[in-house]
Amino acid sequence: MGQTSRQRLLSAAAVLSLLAALIHVWVMPEHFAEWWGYGLFFLVAAAAQALFAVVVLKAPTPAILGAGIVGNVAIIVLWASTRTVGIPLGPHAGEVEAVGAIDVVSKLVELALVLMLAVLLRHAPQSTRVSMRGAR
Repeated sequence: MGQTSRQRLLSAAAVLSLLAALIHVWVMPEHFAEWWGYGLFFLVAAAAQALFAVVVLKAPTPAILGAGIVGNVAIIVLWASTRTVGIPLGPHAGEVEAVGAIDVVSKLVELALVLMLAVLLRHAPQSTRVSMRGAR
């Protein structure tokens, strides 16, 4: 992968992460109204995704790319769980949430981000990859 293509993918990943963060900020007030713990989750998720957008542009190491994948997959899995099994804790524990349009947009953005990060990780420059040859 050329440097220009890599930079474009990194920029797109940052934009997607910011978009996911903005969606979480947008729905945060209604979640704080339900319970402070739900609102706090959305605040932390939004802050992490916004911070990731900056960090992935400044230091796109394999560890950072991997952390972005893990964090966003965790958010997607939690969302799927709350729509199928039920909310894991708080005053609405056990209730199954309805799927909304903004939910679907958010998850599609996060899924696109995860896929983009996976491509970037797969094509990370050789100088940043850990060599297993010397680890014996």
